[in-house]
Amino acid sequence: MRVDLYVEKKNVGNGAISKSFQASFLHKEICSEGSMKMHSYNKITKIRGRVASSIVSKAKRDELVAKAEKALGNEWYGWKANIDGFCMQLFTNSPHLYEFWIENWFSMSRAIRSHGRIYAVLDPDFNNGESHAFYNSETKTAIIFNTEYYGQVKSWALGITCDIAEDQHDIHSIHGSCIEVNGDGIVLIAPTGTGKSTHSYALLKMEGARLHSDDWIYVRFIGGEKGRVSADISERKFYIRTNIVRVFPEIRSLLDKCKLENVEPLTKEEVEQLKKKGYSEAEIEEMLKDPYMAHEYSRAMLDPLWISGPEKFVDTTRIRKVILLKRDKNDSQLARKMGIEEAVEYLTAQPEQFMNPYLIVKTPEKVEIRKNFFRRLFKFAPCYLVNTIEPVDVVQEKIRDVVRGRF
Repeated sequence: MRVDLYVEKKNVGNGAISKSFQASFLHKEICSEGSMKMHSYNKITKIRGRVASSIVSKAKRDELVAKAEKALGNEWYGWKANIDGFCMQLFTNSPHLYEFWIENWFSMSRAIRSHGRIYAVLDPDFNNGESHAFYNSETKTAIIFNTEYYGQVKSWALGITCDIAEDQHDIHSIHGSCIEVNGDGIVLIAPTGTGKSTHSYALLKMEGARLHSDDWIYVRFIGGEKGRVSADISERKFYIRTNIVRVFPEIRSLLDKCKLENVEPLTKEEVEQLKKKGYSEAEIEEMLKDPYMAHEYSRAMLDPLWISGPEKFVDTTRIRKVILLKRDKNDSQLARKMGIEEAVEYLTAQPEQFMNPYLIVKTPEKVEIRKNFFRRLFKFAPCYLVNTIEPVDVVQEKIRDVVRGRF
């Protein structure tokens, strides 16, 4: 293993005064018996998941922003992202968060003032280095302390945009993937670990399939009761789990070219934990040989156009069907169509409400807005529930039956 570290110099991004900049790259080359060679930016973060969070008052927000700005000083990184037409401004002293932020989003003009703001600050003096995220809905401001895990910043950028868009513009959000098949948008919504990515990328192999989105969809209703439901992409590049190579091996050569986060080999302690969880020797051996497969939290920043080219990618589609995934050993029924109210109540009752972990504001008023959104959606796009407990090929064939209208 070879590791080369290049240290960044001072920089601030669009919408701020600029100084000289040298991009930061942590390069890592891993070879396993000549079978794998990875050479890419790879940031290893101390935290690998979203941190504890709080909703705060305007007064508390002002106090926290003052602390964040003091920690940032004059040497900060900033860039305005265009997220479905909303301007989201990042302020950070983390080169990694800045690097992934500008990779992830479309850019917004410097002249546009921000609709929402995120301060992502590394400050050892804040509560003895404690990691915590704060949000004030009045000012659409997030202050995130002491984490460089990009998933935190990305999810809250989407969550803030959702907070604005659903109240003010009747634009709604789905945490899910979307594949267009012969002009019809098929949306998959699922809790973590139930096969959303697996079955989304498997659908790409259908004739007439095109990739739309991997993680988040913006939804508009166009044309009234007899109109349509339009789905738009949110990201320029996908912040994708690298262990997708298990079911989509064709993507491996693309990951080798991507900037990475937390791609690292299994430790001896992790191997022992996997054995206790019932993983087979063959499964563990495969994960030991391939760091892309070793951890659920390993990520890559992947351009969707690389996957199949521009002819297999679409940025807007019409939603025709919604498929909810679950993994339930106690339910023998593989798939069924759901009624509108049944589907809405099912989504509302999930541990992560609406199967959307990125939602920040969860007041009763917000819950009603989201329930009404799904009621409207399911009038245009019928909802199906698929149990992924069976082998992947069996479940995938059932999903394709739904797509083809055979179910």
